[in-house]
Amino acid sequence: MYNVLALLLVVSALATFSIGVSRRDPIRIGLGILLGLATGLFFALMNFWSEMLWFEALGYGERFWTFFVTRIALGASAAAFGCLSVHLLTRGLTKAITQTRYWPEALGTLCGGFWGLAHWDTLLQFLHAVPTSIQDPIFGKSTEFYLFALPLYDALYNLLVLLIGAALLANIAAAALRARGLTSRDNEIVLIDIEAVSKHRHSSLYASAAALFFLFAWGKYLARYHLMYAATGVVNGPGWTDVNVRIPAYALIVILTAALGILLVVPPLRRRWQRLLRSEDRIPDISALTALGGAAGVLIFLWAIVLTLVPGLFQWLYVEPNEITLERPYIRHNIEFTRHAFNLHRVEEREFPVTGSFTSETVQQNREMFANVRLWDWRALSAVNQQFQEIRLYYKFADVDVDRYTIDGVNRQVMVSARELDLGNLPPRSQTFVNNQFKYTHGYGIVMSDVSEFTPEGLPNLLIKDLPTRSAAPELALERPQIYYGELTNSYAVTNSSEMEFDYPSGDENAYIHYSGKGGVELSSLWRRFVFGWRFDGTRFFMSNYPHPESRVMFNRQIRRRVENVAPFLHFDEDPYITLVDGRLYWIIDGYTTSRYYPYSQPFSVRGSAMNEDPGRSFRPFISAASYLDGVNYLRNSVKAVVDAFDGTVELYVFDAEDPVIQVWRSIVPELFAEKEEMPRQLLEHVRYPADLLLVQGLMYAKYHMTNPEVFYNQEDLWVRATENYYGRVQPVKPYYIMWEPPGAAGLEFVLMMPFTPKRKQVLIGWMAGLCDPDNYGRFLVYKFPKEKRVLGPQQVETKIDQDPFLSGQLTLWDQRGSNVIRGNVLAIPVEETLLYVEPIYLRAETAAYPELRLVIVMHEDHLSYGKSFSEALEGLFTKRAETESIFSPVDPDAPSFNDLILQANQAFESYLDGLAERRFDASSDALEELQDALHQLSEQAADETESTRE
Repeated sequence: MYNVLALLLVVSALATFSIGVSRRDPIRIGLGILLGLATGLFFALMNFWSEMLWFEALGYGERFWTFFVTRIALGASAAAFGCLSVHLLTRGLTKAITQTRYWPEALGTLCGGFWGLAHWDTLLQFLHAVPTSIQDPIFGKSTEFYLFALPLYDALYNLLVLLIGAALLANIAAAALRARGLTSRDNEIVLIDIEAVSKHRHSSLYASAAALFFLFAWGKYLARYHLMYAATGVVNGPGWTDVNVRIPAYALIVILTAALGILLVVPPLRRRWQRLLRSEDRIPDISALTALGGAAGVLIFLWAIVLTLVPGLFQWLYVEPNEITLERPYIRHNIEFTRHAFNLHRVEEREFPVTGSFTSETVQQNREMFANVRLWDWRALSAVNQQFQEIRLYYKFADVDVDRYTIDGVNRQVMVSARELDLGNLPPRSQTFVNNQFKYTHGYGIVMSDVSEFTPEGLPNLLIKDLPTRSAAPELALERPQIYYGELTNSYAVTNSSEMEFDYPSGDENAYIHYSGKGGVELSSLWRRFVFGWRFDGTRFFMSNYPHPESRVMFNRQIRRRVENVAPFLHFDEDPYITLVDGRLYWIIDGYTTSRYYPYSQPFSVRGSAMNEDPGRSFRPFISAASYLDGVNYLRNSVKAVVDAFDGTVELYVFDAEDPVIQVWRSIVPELFAEKEEMPRQLLEHVRYPADLLLVQGLMYAKYHMTNPEVFYNQEDLWVRATENYYGRVQPVKPYYIMWEPPGAAGLEFVLMMPFTPKRKQVLIGWMAGLCDPDNYGRFLVYKFPKEKRVLGPQQVETKIDQDPFLSGQLTLWDQRGSNVIRGNVLAIPVEETLLYVEPIYLRAETAAYPELRLVIVMHEDHLSYGKSFSEALEGLFTKRAETESIFSPVDPDAPSFNDLILQANQAFESYLDGLAERRFDASSDALEELQDALHQLSEQAADETESTRE
């Protein structure tokens, strides 16, 4: 229906326009153009209207209109400016150029309009800029100038280059045609009177050329400030050559470029220039083009000599032989500003003496912490959840998140997954319009498990599970388990329609509901149904009998896309996580303010960080880590966004009110933000230090913990992330959450930590932690180990495990007998003044789709222990074991193998059959005894293997 309507309107517009052209009827031509424009505007209006209704349903209508009006106003103003400026610079074109006369103005209008639509946010930030107290050490400009003014100046410069360049090209083309005695008339190239042209004045040509030269002068003036991001020296930002040679060179070039522009617009100076080029007596157009070409050649020559050759010679002949002496103050500037840009200046650096012992008393004094040691790896747990808790093929768990909850008065670390709807797994015949949009509208509930508990079968201890959900404690009761907004909800849905919505499966029957929330846009009128029919499924949507005036259409339901639509000026984390608060489910996602314009700061580079950690290996596995922050040189985690999983409401809470970027956006759209103090306490207790933020800060700190310029220059103390064997491959340790009691804290806190080693070494050099709990949220700690102290790193722990004769033998045995051994994360856990290492081992049968937790390995200093549980492994650290003692069943090296016994049983059975056939009953009896003995040994070995696997 919509396509037919659009086609009819377009055909009508074209037909009217064509008839008008053929009959030379200006009224019909105008009607055809108006009808075409009205068609486009009508369908654009429907998209605009649906988006406006979406924002108003969220309560952010004012934000929508602020951005829309600014974008349209700036686009229209810039379009008018582009048209006028090009017109003024091309007004001297000969009237003989009739067919192409207004193309330069049209091009200027388009350039200006698109520029305005693309840079409306840059203008808003400039108009609402807030003062900052930090000034760069070279020009004395505040960071406010670099963050909010310079981006606009750069954008404006690019626009003017396009506009003036277009005008200049039009003038040059006209002059070139005239110089050949040609011009354009009625779409044909015809001869013109050269003598008449010789009297033509070239004011437009010279004016546009001079304007471009003046613009280049301004561009070189701005280029001085771009030295703050230059990578020509030892560090990002201006070095000795930049400060002492390039900045004066830019000043000289600004003067010389402006002088060339003046030379072109002042007639006496221009004539002298033309005489110098010996072009004064030529045809005027050729003379003008020669003058412009000469000025452009001089300009390029000056740029090459003054801006490239001279600084390069100074760098080569003077700076490089004395680099550390000359570059020392500039390296110090780079360190200072980079640390501030990534909030590293707030790091609390402390020594970790590693002098404490680890005894049974240590365990008793830290019982609560050891009860929260994470034994479940998220990948292993995800596979278990998919096998046992997805229940139906149309449910899916996107990922597993770590959080903490107070259960029965005890703070416990847990792992949570949301059970979302994945319609792609429905059979093709079931993926109908009604099912996809009206019936299967939401996921249901969450699965929560304790991080350290598991059943005798090696499966997780679930605190929330099944459908309908069952909770292990009253604090975990779910009143609103429906998930209408999530990580996997990429399609729209119509709720509260006349079609009942599927809620959850219940045995052989299904439970159904009608939506009773406020999520989505109400389909309260025929016009709204018409609008959303155009946006979504066309005629099917508009003509369907299921929606009624109280029905609601939900779209933009994917969490990250939803918050990005509300606040497109923020970068949002790729890992939203779900929380249970007062019986309802909420998503929390971190929002970052970023910039590429912070002065003297080193940008975060995904590739650079990967190559720094291991230059001999591919950086591709690293790419997924915080790649959306690649290239930024300023970063703050200023916002926490909260999305209600049932009704989709979005709240943005400011967690870093000192950030100038978020201050600017709060000034632009104040109704969009709330203070951190306004976040409900129950939600505040679930905020986390973002893993991607700690990763970026950690990778920057690995280099920028060196604050001495000479040490930094020599890269003497470069850190890299510790590595581990994870799922069969060596990879860097990712940040992980633990429960830990920081020095001076009143109790356990939820902490994100990441260990480091010196480059090309495996011993630990330090670790960093971001505190998550409300009272200490945002604190950033770094603990450094004494350099004279050898502290094992995760990779060395892996090596110790491989060298243990009993462990390596049993792991190899498991890996060869129809099972796969999966090694989880090596967790380095600070305990008082020492470190404990924990690594879980999972076993997955080749015929099974999920792993089971079978072994826990712990290590303190050089003491290794293992057990069927974490407590058993800890006990092994304090109990002296005999050299051959093992938790595994002993293996007699002389005993026949499983395959040998099968062969013996087969041979005995054949002997038994041969004896019966030959009526040799004594031989048959002996063969039968041999068969029974072989089968008995096989049965014992199978029982031992089963028991070992279960354990």
